[in-house]
Amino acid sequence: MTRFLILICLLFSVVLPSVYCQQYGYIFGEVIDSKTTEPVPYATVRLKNSQVGIHSNAEGDFRILNEPEFQSDSLIVTCIGYRRLSMPFDRLKASRFNYLKLEPNIYGLNEVTVTARKKRLRSEIMIARALRDIRKNSPETPYGYVSYYRDYVKDSSNYLNLNEAIIQTLDMGFSYPSDSNRYRLLEIRENMDFKRISISPYYNVEGSEHTDISFKQMPMASVGDQNGNELFILLAHDAIRNFDGNTFFFIDTLSRKLLKNHVFSSPEGVWDGNTLLYRINFEAKRKVTQGKYQARGTIFIQPDDYSIHRLEYSATGIDKEKRKHKIFNIEIEYGHEPFLNDKMCLRYISFNNTFIMQDPADSNYFKITSGRWASGGLYKDYFSDLTAAIVFNHEIDSLSAQDKNHYDITIRGEKARIRKIKAVGKTLYLTIQNNNYNIVQDSCRININDLKDTNGNITGRHRDLVLRQFRELFVQEYNKQLKFQDSSFIQSMPLEKNDISISDNLKRYWMNTPLKTEEKEQDSQNQ
Repeated sequence: MTRFLILICLLFSVVLPSVYCQQYGYIFGEVIDSKTTEPVPYATVRLKNSQVGIHSNAEGDFRILNEPEFQSDSLIVTCIGYRRLSMPFDRLKASRFNYLKLEPNIYGLNEVTVTARKKRLRSEIMIARALRDIRKNSPETPYGYVSYYRDYVKDSSNYLNLNEAIIQTLDMGFSYPSDSNRYRLLEIRENMDFKRISISPYYNVEGSEHTDISFKQMPMASVGDQNGNELFILLAHDAIRNFDGNTFFFIDTLSRKLLKNHVFSSPEGVWDGNTLLYRINFEAKRKVTQGKYQARGTIFIQPDDYSIHRLEYSATGIDKEKRKHKIFNIEIEYGHEPFLNDKMCLRYISFNNTFIMQDPADSNYFKITSGRWASGGLYKDYFSDLTAAIVFNHEIDSLSAQDKNHYDITIRGEKARIRKIKAVGKTLYLTIQNNNYNIVQDSCRININDLKDTNGNITGRHRDLVLRQFRELFVQEYNKQLKFQDSSFIQSMPLEKNDISISDNLKRYWMNTPLKTEEKEQDSQNQ
């Protein structure tokens, strides 16, 4: 809504990236495919003797603490579809970038597929068994883990508004629903090395207090904003942990709707190091999507115990013009954890969705630039009428200007009548009936909303930005007892508003901050 006679200035500030310097005490590297040299995303990078581990980012890069106690340890790198890599930790170079090459494990895939056919292993039968055995393959008693968490926004390729945290999860076990779990915030920071822009932490949720154009809009879908708590939004999308509750469409309730809502391909063999998994692709049925969406996924199941190792899923919307729009993408990986009786535990979860917001940096949005009362009777029907000449920065759409619903005019608090409307170029003339000759012009207030310019822009609305919101959690250590000087649990509000639990063990964990493209390129040139 734009108000005539009142000038409102929007001040928008952008925090520019600070000069980056590699922190002392870290070793930097990238996991790459030995054949293609392409990055390997979300590879597990763990220390053999220590419990601590991390994961490579979507771009394959990682950072790991260069602790003296690690020097005698071994580094183990694994990823589904690749052979396991093991190397002494002291072979990593602190003075330069380290490239860790994983060899694709394609040996024996044909034999695996043939074996599956001989055993008549139908995909639906395997998945049904895997869903039935989720609780059996998972910890049923309380356990804990510490994770590196981050949420950020991406435009085409740049990280924006990167927030990072170290979080402890106290899981009651798979015998209990996930909403009985509790979480502690051990550390949090806004990473100022990456550009920051003004974005609301809340989603536009119809029927709630978070319903406004200034909140994040999710096209063709909706997401519960968990009162702005990005961590809780992420955890609500862990379909494996929430196997018996509602998660995201069209997985819905994993244990009951995965088979019902999808069609499945034949199983194919793939190796995770020395572990054989079956990979099954699936797609949402058309009767479920009603032609408005496309949704596809992949599930990886270990045939020995029917444990689910990875679940991938993505959804695309189809508009009336048959154009496709990305909605969300999710990757969840679990693995056998030796420190928890070889039960299946979360390795990482990555969830991203498309959202739209108004660009606060748009200074050329359709708006009023000045206004005055027109002199003379050129646009008046009667001597007492008031005519306002309101100037905009763009040419006004004459048809839109004639719609009286765009104007709310009061004189001394009482609603006034519009006698005449005329748009000439960038100037709008409004002739207002004045029944009281003693009324002065300053007592008249004019509010204008939803008026359009000739290009369809609406008054007061900045241009839209289409961005992707990412939330990711990477487990670093399981079942480590922590001692706290001060402790509190995370509440349903934005993470930065929560209290920090102070622990003497915090130095064991670190933020695996992604590297910037230019930093990696510069380091590569110095090789």
